[in-house]
This record gives sequence, structure tokens and C-alpha cells, in this order.
Amino acid sequence: MPEQQPAAGRAERLRLIRRALWLVSLSVAFGVVSGLFSVTSGLRDHSLGVFAIGLGVLADVTGSATLIWRFRAERRDPGSSVAQEKRAAVIVALALAAVAAALLAQSAAALASGSRPGSSGTALAAAGVSLAVLTPLAYAKRRLGRRMESRALQGDGALSGIGAATSLLALAALVLYDTLGWWQADRIAALVVAAIAAVEAWRTTGPWRSARSSRVRRG
Repeated sequence: MPEQQPAAGRAERLRLIRRALWLVSLSVAFGVVSGLFSVTSGLRDHSLGVFAIGLGVLADVTGSATLIWRFRAERRDPGSSVAQEKRAAVIVALALAAVAAALLAQSAAALASGSRPGSSGTALAAAGVSLAVLTPLAYAKRRLGRRMESRALQGDGALSGIGAATSLLALAALVLYDTLGWWQADRIAALVVAAIAAVEAWRTTGPWRSARSSRVRRG
């Protein structure tokens, strides 16, 4: 029986890898279309909320594409999984940081200039579709990432979650602007998402920063 356990464990790990690859491949397929559409719609309508959706989704594409490489590499060579996980986590963290920086800059500029967002049916549709697709994706990635002890996959789940949260905030901001004229809501929503993205970027690299600090202290 003992010699059968490693084989059984390997089979379970391969099953989890296949599920992870399916999830991140779905993210890439959806994100390429949805992200580009949201970015162009947000720029056209001067809606930072919708623009933020596009940035978040395109960052999710970056993270998911990285994880496709990471899990395919582990499937070929299980012994290199630790190094692959570290590289993937760093790339996901950089994608999160890029979203935070871009939204912070855009929101600050829009608040300073007092520019008003536009509103259109396409913007509302983009936000609604992204919310419906990204919410279950984020939950599935975070849950599977914990099972696989993959900080990178959990971080990619955070990217999907940020896309879903941004979609919800964008919908609320568009409604508030249309009904009450609260143009600031769109900009503030983008700032909130920027803060969340920055925190998740820091958390994603947490284990590697801790390990590095331990090595420095021992040295």
C-alpha cells in the first residue's frame, strides 16, 4: 500500500492541474474579448468604471496565461513546480500592481479635472456580463488555489475577483450618475479597486518575501 500512495497522490495532483488549466484557459478566452471591449468602451464614454473593468480583465488574462505555462510545466516536470510557482506568483503580483497604478493615475486625473463620465447601454452590458462571468471564476480559482497550495492561482483568482468587483462598482456608479448626477462615484469606485489590487499584489508575494527575509537574517 505505501508504494501506491505516491501514485495516487500524483493522479490527484494531475486532476487538479487539469481543472486549473481549464479555469485559466476560460479566463484567457473570455478576457481577451471582454477586456478589449471594456477598455475601448470606457475610453469612448469617459467612464473610469468601465475602463477599470477592461484593465482588470486584461490583467487577469496576463495572470491566467502565465498559469497555463506554469501548470503545463509542472505536468511535464513535477520537480520544478516550486520555481515555476514563484515566477508565476511574481508575474501575477506585477499584473495586480499595474492595475492599481493605472487606476490610481486615471482616477486622480479625472477627479482633478472634474470630467464627467459618459453612459451607454454597451457600457452597462459590458459590466453586467463581466460580473456574471468573473464572479464564479474568481471563487473557483481561489478555492482551487488553496487546495493546490498555489499562491499564484489564488492571486489570479484575486484578479478575476477584482474584475467582478469593478463590474459591480461600475454598474452602481453608472446608475448613480444617471439618476443622481454623482459623477464622483465612478472615480471613487476606481480608486477603491486600485487599493484592493495593491493589497492583493502585496499578499500574492507574501511567502516569497518571508522566505527571502529569513535567508537574509540567517546570512
